[in-house]
Amino acid sequence: MENDLTSKLPLRENIKHIKRILKMVAALDKTYFFTACIVHIINVIVPYIELILSAYILDAMLAKKGFEHIFTVAAATTVFVFLLHFIASIVWNHLEVRKETTYQMYECVVEQKMLQMDYTWIDSPRVKDLKDKIRADMNWGAGLYSIFWQVNGVLYTCFHLVFAIAIGASVFYYIWKSGNYMLGFILLCILVVFLAAQKLSNHYQRYVNQFMYYRETEDEKRKENIGATWDWATGDGFSYQNGKDIRLYRGYRLLWHWTIGKNHSRDNEKNLNFAAKSSGMSGFYGSFSKGILEAGSYFVVGILAFSHLLSIGNVVKMAACLRNIFMDVQGLINGISMLSISSRQAASTLDLLDLCDDMYKGKLPVEKRSDNEYTIEFRDVSFRYPQSKQYALRHFSITLNIGEKLAIVGMNGSGKTTMIKLLCRLYDPDEGEILLNGVNIKKFKHDEYSKLFAVVFQDYQLFSFSLGENVAVSNQYDRERVKKCLKAAGFGERFAKLERGTDTFLYKDYEDDGVEISGGEAQKIAIARAIYKDAPFVLLDEPTAALDPLSEYEIYTSFDKIVGSKTAIYISHRLASCRFCEKIAVFHEGRLVQSGTHQELLQDVQGKYYEMWNAQAQYYQEEA
Repeated sequence: MENDLTSKLPLRENIKHIKRILKMVAALDKTYFFTACIVHIINVIVPYIELILSAYILDAMLAKKGFEHIFTVAAATTVFVFLLHFIASIVWNHLEVRKETTYQMYECVVEQKMLQMDYTWIDSPRVKDLKDKIRADMNWGAGLYSIFWQVNGVLYTCFHLVFAIAIGASVFYYIWKSGNYMLGFILLCILVVFLAAQKLSNHYQRYVNQFMYYRETEDEKRKENIGATWDWATGDGFSYQNGKDIRLYRGYRLLWHWTIGKNHSRDNEKNLNFAAKSSGMSGFYGSFSKGILEAGSYFVVGILAFSHLLSIGNVVKMAACLRNIFMDVQGLINGISMLSISSRQAASTLDLLDLCDDMYKGKLPVEKRSDNEYTIEFRDVSFRYPQSKQYALRHFSITLNIGEKLAIVGMNGSGKTTMIKLLCRLYDPDEGEILLNGVNIKKFKHDEYSKLFAVVFQDYQLFSFSLGENVAVSNQYDRERVKKCLKAAGFGERFAKLERGTDTFLYKDYEDDGVEISGGEAQKIAIARAIYKDAPFVLLDEPTAALDPLSEYEIYTSFDKIVGSKTAIYISHRLASCRFCEKIAVFHEGRLVQSGTHQELLQDVQGKYYEMWNAQAQYYQEEA
């Protein structure tokens, strides 16, 4: 399989992946692993203290030392071990809390990157591919948790190996001192058999890892996971938000075919059986290697004891340490290998975080004018979305004057929303320029320029926070001002019934007493948010598209009174909703094809506006 997590990489690449993720962890918590080392050292010392104590007791009993002496040494050592356990437990519990906090911070960093990166990246193929790869990489494992587990495992094994060598390496001196070099040869043979068995165990385990991490379908080689498929089909895997369609169209069999059924095909059964056999063989050779090492260590040390070079106590101590040396070396290799896989899993997420913004960040401050005298001009602007061959806007020119009420109408896909995204500088034009008071908007500081616009998009978003925080988009806000904005947006009657007022939580994600609001109420809160921002330009991008034409017309006309002298842009594919505007711009296939008042546009019987008006007249004859 190509490019899977179990494929071999050059050592330099593995080190690179490990360094990247450890650098990220260090940026979130600089001392976590340093503190963890203290715990690991304590946890390693304890079993070796107990091993040394056992050896001492055996030798003391053979030397016929008194019970009181042996008891005193054992009791003192036990108390010391208890204190070490107590210290390690406290520190480790503290680290567990820090690990959870670090993981949450890591998730926030990823989400923050998605929110702050150039909007152009969101729909780009590169980011889409990265998000798909992140999902695939995270199908197995536990994200950043895996890094913590693997690194802690490697650190513990390293310290365990150091102590094993420090205590048990003297056995090689005794072999040399005995003059029985056959013991060295036997030990070498045991090591060769151990390594060969471990290699076979790892060989079969690799097949298991390949089956677990990546799967091949009959039609194409593709990384996928059953759970991911179900989540895609049903929502988040638990809410079954798409369950209505599945039930009404009886789509369960289709889902079964592409998930469980697909994975129980004849070819896949063969893969499953092969993976199961490989897992069994891996376990067998792993157990065999450990048994050989265990028996061999005691055999070699036992011969030294019969040669009167080691005491009985040292036999126990040296045999255990000799076994641990070889086991820890192998464990360290396996641990680093698993850490490498976990680091490669995190690489796609780090690639996303490393994306650099492409949009030019201006440095000019936006002139703060109390009179809101701002003029925006689109000058021969053309734009097409990333990877699209068709222009969303083509040779578009228009001037937005202060205090003007402009309606933008047109069929779906005609470029209305694209014009708003360009105006707010979510995208930059491919050709032409957009000017604010005669200066290209690219030259202004983006944060300051964004403050000029209060926008209510069709797909606006409310949060499961308090009502006041939703309106102000801040945890610090003017309560009275929030109330006035809600009342102006038509939410006053419902607000009067809320016992907690602006402190009322929307929805029940965070508070059990949160309120569920209707679609119409949500729209009013979104409009109140735009009013609260008090920006010189107010934009409504079809936030009422789900309402009937008459309701939309009422909301637009009432909102027009609210914005007063501000520049307002209303977008709709319903012409009657925008008749009150001083100027109407008609979009068609990415071009501005007409502009004028409602009456002027109706007089052009060959124009697009006249065509659309007559096509929609049945919905608002009373308004005509």
